[in-house]
Amino acid sequence: MQLINVKKLRSIKFITSLYNLLFKPLKAEKGDYDYLRWNGLIDLMWKMGGGATRAFLTKKFLSSSPHYLYPKNKFYFLPGEYEELLSQLRLSRAEIANDVLAKLIKPDDEVLEFGCGHGLIVGAVGKFCKRAVGVDVSQAIIRVAEELNRDVKNVSYIRSSGLDLKTIPDQSLTFVYSIECIQHIEKVHAVTFFHEFYRILKPNGRALIQFPDLTRSEELDAWMEGTWKIQSERPYSELTMMRIRYYTPEEIKILLTRIGFSDVVFLDHNLNPVERSSVYFLATR
Repeated sequence: MQLINVKKLRSIKFITSLYNLLFKPLKAEKGDYDYLRWNGLIDLMWKMGGGATRAFLTKKFLSSSPHYLYPKNKFYFLPGEYEELLSQLRLSRAEIANDVLAKLIKPDDEVLEFGCGHGLIVGAVGKFCKRAVGVDVSQAIIRVAEELNRDVKNVSYIRSSGLDLKTIPDQSLTFVYSIECIQHIEKVHAVTFFHEFYRILKPNGRALIQFPDLTRSEELDAWMEGTWKIQSERPYSELTMMRIRYYTPEEIKILLTRIGFSDVVFLDHNLNPVERSSVYFLATR
């Protein structure tokens, strides 16, 4: 009798997982560092299915977060809409790689992108460096990055714990960058990653770090009218890790210098054509 109940429970769990996979966004539970859901069923489908299965799952994952692709009507993509949005995303990420990073990265650099997400920036960076690594906390988005950049042979992808970069050896890279990522991490953990950037860089290696700059009027307005107004009305337990943490240039320079970085240089706000209100720091180990 007990065996039958166990089988029924497993069947119910399988059906529920399949239903969620097909009809619900693949978001992780609140408070989970891995912000997109990955489970045994999805893993099996990814490994055993063909290109069409991986394309279906890639679409599901990218549309499960407004940080990637989201239907305009918030429920489903209209015919051709997903393909158009993905093409626009590729172009905007390639812009960042070519207009920002290509100015700083050398052909013999060994590069790491922290918080690579779908990997479209680091995939483009791979075209003008020796090798590159994309790191992200989400197992699902790492698989998506591999799928979207499968033709780029000198870029690999690694899942991190969300707390450190222990999988990356000491002094093994020459350039580390993070764009539109650190702002989503609690400051105490962000400082841990600044220490990790210092550890994994070779002597004279460089780190490029981007933040929304709270001293810029555009960002201050966006925070007061958007982020603060919305999030201040929610209980703390309902806030997600994806909310934005703001910095000022002064505190970033103080933190990076205290960790050991030298020659901490502030770069022009217009360096990034996508985020013109951002602040960039280029720090040397």
